[in-house]
Amino acid sequence: MEKNQLNVRSIVDKYQKNCARITEIADLCETEKRNRTEAEDAEYQALVRDNSMLQMRMQAAAAENFKQNPNALEDANKIVRSNMEAGRQTQLVFMRNLVMVTNAQTGGIIPLNIQDIVRPLTEGLILHKVGLPLMTGLAGDYVWPTYEAVEATIQGEGVALTDTAINLSKITAAPQRIGIAIPVTRQTIVQTQGIIETIVKELMPKAVDMLLNKILFSTVKVTGATTLVGPFVAKAAAPTQLSATPTFLELNKMKAAVLSKGVDGEHMCWVMSQAMKATLEATSKDAGSGIMVCEKDMIAGLPVYCSHYIGEGFVGLGDWRYQPMGMFGDISFIVDPYSQARKDAVDFVLNVNYGTATLNADAFALGKCKTA
Repeated sequence: MEKNQLNVRSIVDKYQKNCARITEIADLCETEKRNRTEAEDAEYQALVRDNSMLQMRMQAAAAENFKQNPNALEDANKIVRSNMEAGRQTQLVFMRNLVMVTNAQTGGIIPLNIQDIVRPLTEGLILHKVGLPLMTGLAGDYVWPTYEAVEATIQGEGVALTDTAINLSKITAAPQRIGIAIPVTRQTIVQTQGIIETIVKELMPKAVDMLLNKILFSTVKVTGATTLVGPFVAKAAAPTQLSATPTFLELNKMKAAVLSKGVDGEHMCWVMSQAMKATLEATSKDAGSGIMVCEKDMIAGLPVYCSHYIGEGFVGLGDWRYQPMGMFGDISFIVDPYSQARKDAVDFVLNVNYGTATLNADAFALGKCKTA
């Protein structure tokens, strides 16, 4: 076994052990409905610092491996195929911008650039377009502190200032597991060149992409969701009523209503279906100007983005900085030749934990068109 692979193996094992302990602390605090004790907090901070150093060491080891072995991706594919043919599991551990491919025969690990294995899970989403913060590598429950706005006062010289109270609170995003399993027959794997790469690099990330889009932009809860809920679900209970074909005045009033809550309009955008956008591109803004409601992908000075998951007849508006999403821990990917063995098939299984939270419901609005 290569010395470098042994080194990476020990680093990854230590990193995963730390992650498991962080999860234990978070689960205990959640079960007992309390914050971390002083001792737990000290341990938590130490584990986070240790993991930060371990990640840098993994990146350094990976860089050295790439230098020594330019055919790392080819070697990793050979390991996956070899393990399947021998009836052994292969585990791929996704860490930030690295992928660790376990060599079941030697116990070593081959580090790869994540771009070589899987498309980024944000590619194909409109999340990066609407400005939604997407964080990775989170642990436990992620907490966002929130506070009400405060205002300064004018006082005369020598006059004592009156104390201003700040109402602090917090919003927690508890993660939920997103997973997908794709069974593929051994005959297909043997006969189809590149099938493994297609499943890992295209099909599975696309399935996650689609679900995240659905969660964030749908007006109804996705099946199985408890904490993974977008901002329009709550708004759907009492949406802003729009005409069958929304007018510019109606949409501008939606914008004004959000702005009146103190939201910065510079970061807002519209979300609607392609069909709704097409309708508004053919709807006059007024009687004489010849200008359409939607022109050059803009309405009332705000950009328009499309997702069919919002549903026909709905128009969403919001500042997506108030709907952060986080990926908790690492992506787990397993090539499992056991579970479907009686069907002579191999299971490709991906699991990842995501969490999201609406930090300010007033930063979003939902309009619903009248039906005929």
